[in-house]
Amino acid sequence: MKKAEILSKKTCIEDIVEYIKMGRVFVMPYGLNRSVYVIINHNPQHVMVTDISVKGIQLNGAWISWEKLDEDGGIYESEFEALTAIAEKGL
Repeated sequence: MKKAEILSKKTCIEDIVEYIKMGRVFVMPYGLNRSVYVIINHNPQHVMVTDISVKGIQLNGAWISWEKLDEDGGIYESEFEALTAIAEKGL
C-alpha cells in the first residue's frame, strides 16, 4: 500500500520536478499554529493560522480565500509590517 510521504533531503530531484509538473507541491507562506496579523477595519488584528490550503487560509478557525484577504488588506508576520502597510496603502 502506498502512503503519503513527506518531502525530505532524501527525495530525489527527478521526483520533485515530477511533483511540481503534476501540481502537487506548493509553498506554505506561514507556519501552522503561528500568530499573524490581518487588517480589519483599518486596524491590525492578531490571529492564529490553523490551516492552509491552495485556495485559502484558516485563521482562528475561519476559512478565508487568498483573494478576500488581499482585498481586506493582506496578512503580515508582525504588527509592525501590518501598520506599515496601513500607512503606505492608506487602508
